[in-house]
Amino acid sequence: MATRIGIGFSLTRQNMATAEQICGFADRVEDLGIDSIWPSDHTVSRQPSIDVHCLMALFAGRTTRVKMGPSVLSMPARDPVHMAKVYASLDHLTGGRRRIICAVGLGGDPRECEVVGVPRSERGARMREGVEVMRKLWVSPDVTHQGRFYRFENVTIEPRPVGGPLDVWIGGNSDLALKRVARYGDGWMPSFLSPTEFREGMRKLAGFTKETGRTIDDDEAGVLILAHVSDDASAARSIADRYLARAPIPEKAFRERSAIGTVTEVRERVQAYVDAGCQKFVLFPVAGGDELLEQTEAIGTQIIPHFR
Repeated sequence: MATRIGIGFSLTRQNMATAEQICGFADRVEDLGIDSIWPSDHTVSRQPSIDVHCLMALFAGRTTRVKMGPSVLSMPARDPVHMAKVYASLDHLTGGRRRIICAVGLGGDPRECEVVGVPRSERGARMREGVEVMRKLWVSPDVTHQGRFYRFENVTIEPRPVGGPLDVWIGGNSDLALKRVARYGDGWMPSFLSPTEFREGMRKLAGFTKETGRTIDDDEAGVLILAHVSDDASAARSIADRYLARAPIPEKAFRERSAIGTVTEVRERVQAYVDAGCQKFVLFPVAGGDELLEQTEAIGTQIIPHFR
């Protein structure tokens, strides 16, 4: 199975990307043959962010083959009927060619849910029922649903996704997240794991799917890694140090779970995940708007071709 590598997208407060730079980023991802784009999702955040679905619609309009999905959608904070419509619309805008993946999670910040009236204790149950609602609406007209959180009768969305329900990947690194994947996910999308942790997670997932009687293929898991490629080793260390200054994580743990360095160092870090059984990646550039295209170019020309 070929290794597939996508690229993440988010804003930074320093040198925030402009609309022109974001469009240029999407164009270059398409030209370089990068597999997919994964914009981050934040409604409540101390960092600047653009609505993830506005970004995906822009990316849909600028590309013809790139896959895309959120990394990851705070599902309990969203109305699933609305989300079913949004993702069906994105499927239509991308030509109905299975370019849209709906990756969901509880949300990194519980306030994402609390500000819309959802208690943090309900997040897991709401996410599971929300995914159930979306899948029903993606498949059939005149849907009736009477659940714990969502109730409606004879609801239809059109157009529905071509080829049936869209894939729903589940984010999260915990055993509970893995159990959610085993119960109702189409794939697993962890972030900030070491290669050893990824291998152990896949081992646990195999056990959990055995209990549920489901199967998740080994290539239906992809890890998100912070990345920065530099010709200068000291400059790369400076980038990592700046990130560490605002991240509550030990330096050793950060370096084990990211790919920041020279071309050779980044390749070695990605290879460590490949050796651990990972076949899909999202390399998330640590870069401001002024470096976004440069990092996209480096990832697309110096890292990804090495793993094809």
